[in-house]
Amino acid sequence: MDTVPTTKLDRVLRAVDDRADEIVAFAAELIRQPSINPDLEPNELAERPAQDWLRDQLLASAAFASVDSWEVAEARPNVVAVKSGSGGGRSLTWSAHTDVVPVTPEQAEQWSGAGPFSGEVRDGKLWGRGASDMKGAIAAYVMAARILHDQGVALQGDLILAQASGEESGRRDIGCNAILARGYRSDLAIFPEPSNFRIYPTAKGELYFRLTVPGKSTHICNRNLVAQALPHGVERPGVSAIDNMLKYQLALLELERQWLLWRTNPNVPPGGMFININTLQAGTSITSVPDSCDATGSLLFYPDLTAGEVMAEIRATVDRVTDADYWLRDHPPTLDLPLDADSAAPWVKEPVNMPFDHPGVQTIASALHTVSGRDPIVETAPFVCDANFWFPLGQPSLIFGLGDPSWGIHGTNEFLPVADLLEATKLFAAITMAWCGVAEA
Repeated sequence: MDTVPTTKLDRVLRAVDDRADEIVAFAAELIRQPSINPDLEPNELAERPAQDWLRDQLLASAAFASVDSWEVAEARPNVVAVKSGSGGGRSLTWSAHTDVVPVTPEQAEQWSGAGPFSGEVRDGKLWGRGASDMKGAIAAYVMAARILHDQGVALQGDLILAQASGEESGRRDIGCNAILARGYRSDLAIFPEPSNFRIYPTAKGELYFRLTVPGKSTHICNRNLVAQALPHGVERPGVSAIDNMLKYQLALLELERQWLLWRTNPNVPPGGMFININTLQAGTSITSVPDSCDATGSLLFYPDLTAGEVMAEIRATVDRVTDADYWLRDHPPTLDLPLDADSAAPWVKEPVNMPFDHPGVQTIASALHTVSGRDPIVETAPFVCDANFWFPLGQPSLIFGLGDPSWGIHGTNEFLPVADLLEATKLFAAITMAWCGVAEA
């Protein structure tokens, strides 16, 4: 933190302590604003209430030169605020998503305290859907920007606060990529996803796929004519799609085994690249040999690979099974890879692969040591996020935030320690000062 005047940093850190109640109240009110992703649970409100509230909060502050709100999809706005720098510094984006996943009836029944959207403060923690993922982070960097302004800290580089819709369902077409397309780029974007103050310069890639394997239906009493040899000239009455699917599943398991044995990455623990079959559906009658079997699956892959390279291996594996089977050669399966490949937002996320010694990593590490006394932990993210969409488009991006995936995220009793919220506000302010540069008074 050598580039940040100690007196100014100390003043900002004291201001965070002085305004602790305001910071917590901001986060709690944002949790109370509806923003359930309508792709996951249909609802007319979508992200608009939370985004409109956030827009109004940003507009009410004198800290920002501009506040931009627009919709690509109805009721699903994006909100971007810009604090202009004086010049000569590096620009920084804090990028988050305001949408949250639904609370299922089972989760709601098991939720303790005042409820999943209460923003309740209890036992030193802030409770509610979005507390860790990631409305607490939004509150921390918005309040950090406000405090910098109120303390008279002028930045040299531009500061951008970007809040996207649709992240939880991968809707980059209406959310994060629409923000880049509108011209909001910077020298570095930090995604304060729930890393629990770990620094993630890299993140795995993620793919989803659907494989539909054909068969030929017949009565179950003909199983012997399906699975056994037939005399010359006798037409086989049926082919089991489930039997055929098993061939592909075994081949994919073997591909996964080859990855486990032979593919490594210096920044990912062994066994970090794998395939999972998530759903399997076949047939329509319990008295018939199934004529179709449909599987969906997903895979995570190492940051040094591209989605194209991995998809080529999947396609080659499927093709080998097809080519080796007499019947499937003439009746090949349908592989939708990535899932919804023809849609505006196919289910594929490219990896994030920033250098571990990137200046942004060094800036965050220095802030952690100076502000919190923490030794920085730098590793690969165990999850994916909108950074996976920005990095391949040339926007330098990394992940560093508060909250933890084990703190009820996407589940029951999501929470965020109040102490972490206040620590993050200090860290975000310090990182912003160090990265953007502080103009002389």
